[in-house]
Amino acid sequence: MDPIMPLGDDMTVRLAEPADAPAVASVHVLSWQATYRGQIPDDVLDNLEVERSQAMWERAIPRGEVWVALAGDEVVGFACTGPSREVEGIFQLYAIYFLPSAWGSGLAAPLAQAALGDAPDTIVWVLEDNGRARRFYERLGFVVDGTTRDETFGSTVVKEIRYRRQGVKPPHTA
Repeated sequence: MDPIMPLGDDMTVRLAEPADAPAVASVHVLSWQATYRGQIPDDVLDNLEVERSQAMWERAIPRGEVWVALAGDEVVGFACTGPSREVEGIFQLYAIYFLPSAWGSGLAAPLAQAALGDAPDTIVWVLEDNGRARRFYERLGFVVDGTTRDETFGSTVVKEIRYRRQGVKPPHTA
């Protein structure tokens, strides 16, 4: 896939560059605080730090598995993929997040398409109660595969469910 996908209306999806780490970290923290409020304890969300997140993204971006969505010159979303750490031979979508101001912008599907490429077998974990994300993954051809796990955030345990997409390419959206 071309490393830069111009989408019109001054929107672009491209591979992340090291200089994008601060913006990716900010999207990561702000999107978690907006998306998971009411599902993950407020004290966990309120204590997320852009600086800590930035250090993680400074390490991840050079591996070439992070894509960004831009509106103009502003990073408004990102996706991170790579080989699954839990299932050998499977690709995994580890994260796809957007600033709340970019929700509904039309950038999510092209970002997912770029990040997933032509991976033939892909998994993604999603909070069971995150209906918006679940509907998005289902539109991309993911189906619940029956695997669940509990994640603990502070004193709260939340259920995650695993979606899997086998041999299905995301819909063409550009």
